[in-house]
Amino acid sequence: MSAMTRVLLLNPPAARRVSRDYYCGHVCKGHYYWPQIDLLLLSGRVHEAGCELMLLDAVVDNLCPAEALRRIEAFQPDAVLALTAAISWSEDMSFLADLGRRLPVRLLISGDFPRAEPRRVLASHPWLDGVILDFADCDLMPAIHGHAQSGLRNLYLCGDTEPPQIARDRLFSFPLPRHELFLNRKYRIPQALRSPFTLVITDFGCPYQCDYCYFQRVSHKRRELDGLREELTYIRSLGIRELLIHDPSFAAVKSHGMEVCDVLRGVSQDFSWTCEFRADSADEDLLQSMRAAGCHTLMIGVESPNEEVMAKHRKPQSVVQVERAFSLARRYGFRTLAHFIIGLTGETAASIERLIRFSIELNPDVASFNIARPAWNTGFRDELVANNWLRGSGVEIAGNDCLPVWETPALSRDEMWMLRNEAVRRFYLRPSYVLRQLSRVRTPYQFQTLVREGWQIVADSARHALQRQPRTNRREKSSSVP
Repeated sequence: MSAMTRVLLLNPPAARRVSRDYYCGHVCKGHYYWPQIDLLLLSGRVHEAGCELMLLDAVVDNLCPAEALRRIEAFQPDAVLALTAAISWSEDMSFLADLGRRLPVRLLISGDFPRAEPRRVLASHPWLDGVILDFADCDLMPAIHGHAQSGLRNLYLCGDTEPPQIARDRLFSFPLPRHELFLNRKYRIPQALRSPFTLVITDFGCPYQCDYCYFQRVSHKRRELDGLREELTYIRSLGIRELLIHDPSFAAVKSHGMEVCDVLRGVSQDFSWTCEFRADSADEDLLQSMRAAGCHTLMIGVESPNEEVMAKHRKPQSVVQVERAFSLARRYGFRTLAHFIIGLTGETAASIERLIRFSIELNPDVASFNIARPAWNTGFRDELVANNWLRGSGVEIAGNDCLPVWETPALSRDEMWMLRNEAVRRFYLRPSYVLRQLSRVRTPYQFQTLVREGWQIVADSARHALQRQPRTNRREKSSSVP
């Protein structure tokens, strides 16, 4: 009888708290982290095939490269499915190359840059065996067992001669993920009301075309509900009641979102959950259904109140729509997280000052201020390349400490970074904001999270205040922005 194939699900070690999941690599700004969705979905496919399975999340466990390699060598995997991200590309490749030298493993990777450039990645890293082009739906097992051939669904392998092809279906399903592997108390998110929590997806990709978004060129498909029902039933059997619905935009198709809410209520009245949501999807019927199904927090992409900039970047969203969405969210008792983007092309220091004021007027429960990043396979990156606005020639889409790697004639890198830090200080360090958040605490877990993340904001603000001052006259002028 042949030995069982051993498969390792790997989130490699990183010097920073890097999240690499769902083609959206970034550095977490606080003491939070979640199960990486690529590995979660792949766990079900590998388990269904009868393989021995091990998860190693070296980021959440804070493992150094040496310790991560020691644990991998102790497991002696036959195949490794590893996450990568453009934001940590050099670090990822260094670690995986070392792993490939030490062990004779089949090594397949998932991530934003390899999905965008699979041929380039495999040509320049011959110790890699392949790129997973769609972690929710792929012919993974032939590659794992070493029986790979050209034309496998949503995989691109060494030796493939045809251009990479990604199957584009309207519906999808996948084997039951092994959530029990991810029951690590170190996973936490500030939006959660309780612990432990886990992730589910009800859609894949996004139907919208915002040109700065990682999902601009990831085609949208809806999940079949029988599989969702089975997964939710299994999650509940593990004692998990808190969910992050990890769709890029929940209820992008309203009818599907309403059906998902029905499934959630049918499985358990005890689920509570958070999701990403578009302002222009705010509809009273939908919000009522989501609230009844346990949703407590909406994470809404505001980006900028500059309507001309939003239209330019293929998200024609009005300030009126945003204000209405937050008004409805408050009416139905949702907590809100607003995403803002600092530095989209077309913005100036003056318009970002307006963005900061708007964030305070909107007054969400949480505001996330992010520098616009030239993500691979997006129109935004194409624009920066065409105008020669990128600074540096590497794969990485952000520098150390998340500093920008691009600038325009209207905004320097120093200006973007200063304005981002100014936004954080002005939004969070308001006594009225602190008191409001304390008044809304409902569980001990919420209180612990609030204290932990609040301290992180204060510490980061103090650290950024001590950073070097801008260097040029133009940058010195920008430092006077209130």
